[in-house]
Amino acid sequence: MIRLRDEITSYTLDALKEVANIGAGNAITALSQLINKKINMNVVQVEVQDISEISTIYHEEDVFIVANVIEIVGDIRAVLMFILEEESAKEVIFHVLGTKISSLYELGELELSLLSEIGNILAGNYLNAIGTFVNLTINQSTPQIVMDMATAILSIPLIEFCDEYLDTLLIRTYFESDSDQLLLTGNYLFVLDKETERKIMKAVNSYYE
Repeated sequence: MIRLRDEITSYTLDALKEVANIGAGNAITALSQLINKKINMNVVQVEVQDISEISTIYHEEDVFIVANVIEIVGDIRAVLMFILEEESAKEVIFHVLGTKISSLYELGELELSLLSEIGNILAGNYLNAIGTFVNLTINQSTPQIVMDMATAILSIPLIEFCDEYLDTLLIRTYFESDSDQLLLTGNYLFVLDKETERKIMKAVNSYYE
């Protein structure tokens, strides 16, 4: 199998980080407006990572998360995941609906629809910014809400892409609030397939030529 790390340059990684900053910035702004609280985009990482190691992003094995899993089609093929830890998901629900819940297993149709719609809005903002920058058509599926231990959910890209190559381009954005009234942390993970990585690398390199 061909390894992406043998093809990609540090220059391209830096350019992709700028693209990711634009997309994530748009998405975090949209989330801030939805819950009317300031949220900081703290870390944007763009790196080539072994596909089998994505599930280790959360080092603690018992982290329970809720994720909007969105399949990307069109000019690119990828998986986008908007991830909130359990307490953060509860905070979002409370600040939007005014509903306090003790467990994500108590979520009803209204709460699940809210999380799905938030994922849809944020994914749209994220992907539109990236698609405009690299001049590629990006279509997204309806978000699938998944609740489980982090290691189980983060194995989704492995299942999706493991038959194609050994490593992947992982774009990760970590965000958190700076308000005592909102305990919110989460991650955006954007995992691309082999051909998509090459298309985006070509588009990014052409933009900076």
